[in-house]
Amino acid sequence: MFDLDMRKTFLTKRTHENTDGRCFSAPLGAFGCPCVRLHPLGAMRVADALFRRDMLGPSFLNLMTSWTGLLLIEKVVMEFLMPLMIPSIEAFESFMGRRLAVAILATMNSTVSFWGFGLLFALPALFKVRRWKIQANKDLDTNMLFESLPLIACNFTMQVFVGLPAMWFGLPQSSYDWHRLPTTDILARDVFVWLLVEEVCFFYVHKWLHENKEMYAAVHKIHHTWTAPISLVAIYCHPFEHLVSNILPVMLGPMICGSHVAAVGVFLFVGTIHTLIVHSGYWFCDDNGMHDEHHAKFNVNFGVMGLMDSIYGTYRLPPGARVSK
Repeated sequence: MFDLDMRKTFLTKRTHENTDGRCFSAPLGAFGCPCVRLHPLGAMRVADALFRRDMLGPSFLNLMTSWTGLLLIEKVVMEFLMPLMIPSIEAFESFMGRRLAVAILATMNSTVSFWGFGLLFALPALFKVRRWKIQANKDLDTNMLFESLPLIACNFTMQVFVGLPAMWFGLPQSSYDWHRLPTTDILARDVFVWLLVEEVCFFYVHKWLHENKEMYAAVHKIHHTWTAPISLVAIYCHPFEHLVSNILPVMLGPMICGSHVAAVGVFLFVGTIHTLIVHSGYWFCDDNGMHDEHHAKFNVNFGVMGLMDSIYGTYRLPPGARVSK
C-alpha cells in the first residue's frame, strides 16, 4: 500500500492554452483531472477528482438561490403590481390591438431593462471607480466602447424583432389572459424550467463557439475583444451568436411551458439585469465574478450559474471571490 503522504506526489500541473494563444496553469490530479480539495489526511479522493463533487455544492446552491429569488420576484409582481396594471393594459389593448400593444409593452420592457440599467451599471467604469472592481488593473477604453455601440444597438433591435414573433407564435392564447395569472405552483415549475433550459442550452452553445476554431474566429471572438467587460457590451457580439446563444436559450423555456406573458416579461426584465451585472466588471455582480473570469481566462465558466461547469470541470472563480467552505 502507498503511504498517504506519498500520494501527494500524484499532484502535478498542466498548462492550458486559451483560444487566443494565452496560457494559464491549473493544478491537476490523477487521470489529468483538475485538482480539488484534498482529504484531511493529504490524499485526493478519486471520486472528487473524477466528478468534481467539491463544485456541485456551490453550483446547485446557485441554481436554488436563483430559482427562489426569481420566484419571489414573480410572485410579488403577480400579487401586487399586476392587479394595478391590468385595467390600463386592457384599455391599451382595446385601443391598439393585442399584438401591437404587446409589441410596444415588450419594447418598453427591453429598453428600460437594457439601456436604463445598462447605463446605470456602466457609471462606475465610465468614472474609472477602482473600488470593488474585479480586474482592478484594467480601465475602460472609452473609444472602444463608442466603437462598439453600433453593433450593440443592432443586436438590441434584432432581439426585439426576433423576440416578438416568438411570443406571438410560441405562446398559447391563454398566455394573454390577464384575468388568469399564474399560480404559485405554476410559477415554481416555470421558473425552474426556464433557468435549467437556459443553463444547459447556453452552456453547450457557448462551449461550442469556443471549441470550434472556425466559429470562434468568425463569430465569438468579437465578444471576447472585451477581456475586461462593461455592462453594455453584454450583447456586443456577432448577430448569429446573439440569436443562438443569447435569445433562443432564454425564449425556449417559456415556449416549452406555455408560460403567461406577464411572467415571461418579468423573467426577461430580471434576466437582462443579471446579464448586465455580470458584465459590469464590479463585485456587485450576482455570480461572484464567474463570468468576468470567463472574459479574463476564456476557457472557464461557459454557463450562467455554474451548474454545467461544475459537471464539466470548468467552474472557476476569480481571485477575491468568496468561496463556500
